[in-house]
Amino acid sequence: MPYGNNALSVRIAERLTEMIAQQRFLPGDKLPNELELAEELQVSRTTLREALRILSTRGLLEVRRGIGTFVTDSKSIHADYDVLKIQNVNVTAKELYEMRLMFEPQAAYYACLRAGEEELEAIFRNGEMDEEMILHRDPLWYEAEQKFHNSIASATHNQFITALLPIFNRAIHQGVILANESPEVSEMTRHDHRVLMQYLRDRNPEGARTAMYLHIINTMRAFHIPLD
Repeated sequence: MPYGNNALSVRIAERLTEMIAQQRFLPGDKLPNELELAEELQVSRTTLREALRILSTRGLLEVRRGIGTFVTDSKSIHADYDVLKIQNVNVTAKELYEMRLMFEPQAAYYACLRAGEEELEAIFRNGEMDEEMILHRDPLWYEAEQKFHNSIASATHNQFITALLPIFNRAIHQGVILANESPEVSEMTRHDHRVLMQYLRDRNPEGARTAMYLHIINTMRAFHIPLD
């Protein structure tokens, strides 16, 4: 499975979230130092740092440089715990792409309506970088692909969609692995992204939604993923 290291850090983030939800660590508490916590959780400090970064991004932890990591007074702890559990569910490629089909076209719609000019520029910049990496068959193409789709999702200004980004990334990573075996799929991806970006430039939300929908449908067909 291509998500091994990332999946481990997500599982550790889930365990830490459970500790907070069960009030082992209360709002305002400082977490034990990295060495102590890594030993307790039986992981490397690198994996622990990534788990802490995940929870910091979600607003559950606050890293104070030179002082330590503290639990915030987050009101979304239980909802966040549920999202982290979803990320570890063992699902098929069909299920991952069906999930994308349910959320990403609408995300493109709202991004078109809500994105600021800087956010749009970031989307276009990520899209151009993605296209270059596809063209040159760069092994890190999946990272550029994730950044492109993530920047669209982030521009929705919807916290639930943002919380689902690791799940989108899981599907995107798997898709890039499959696409690397097919130049036709790579070219189709470049074309679909260009169409999508044009609708975003034109501030056409219906067009952006349709373009994202067709992009995912085209990908599912290329990978022979049933649409029923």
